[in-house]
Amino acid sequence: MYKVELDSAIEMEVAPTTSAADVLKETMAYHHITQTDFAAHIAISQKQLSVILNRRAFMSIAVAKQIEQATGLSAKWLLQLDFNYRFSNQTSTNHANVEAFDWATA
Repeated sequence: MYKVELDSAIEMEVAPTTSAADVLKETMAYHHITQTDFAAHIAISQKQLSVILNRRAFMSIAVAKQIEQATGLSAKWLLQLDFNYRFSNQTSTNHANVEAFDWATA
């Protein structure tokens, strides 16, 4: 048996790979719901839903609450999934014109 010492374990950075779009796609597939039908139930256009599902834009708080009302999926959870996904996939983290305070630590 392999013994792991948690105090000396190597820390791994894991980037979230799931966004709210993935959850919505899985929910729609599980319940056999078309984009058109889902969009109608959450009171947005099919085009707007398509943009969200293809991650060309992320849902607003209002849309998240509409999804929650129609499906029972937590709006806060969906928004947190999107935030975590966007934050971990942000490419630009260094801004040339930003000057750190002498008391700031990175």
